[in-house]
Amino acid sequence: METLPSEQVGTKLLFENEQVRVWELAVAPGESLDAHLHQLDYVYIVPSGGLLRFTDSKDPNSFHDTTFQDGQVSFVSVSEEGRVDGHLTNVGDKPHLNYIIELKKPKG
Repeated sequence: METLPSEQVGTKLLFENEQVRVWELAVAPGESLDAHLHQLDYVYIVPSGGLLRFTDSKDPNSFHDTTFQDGQVSFVSVSEEGRVDGHLTNVGDKPHLNYIIELKKPKG
């Protein structure tokens, strides 16, 4: 039976109100996290980037590596269906840290 992705998009919830939810995502070298589901648009801020491998939860032979740069800031628009980020592993040699700010206000 397939495990559903977690709705917890970070490793620690730091703050939440009616408008935003702020997560910390910290992954040590060699550490892995299960797949998670993004349901809201979000901004992420990377104070300490790393090399993360995202593995498809349905096909462990399908993966892509992404390098996150120190100071990187990006906005991600999420479709109505949501977006699954696969199982992720820090395959780099330093800890990866980013903050995810989910935008809870309705679009429009």
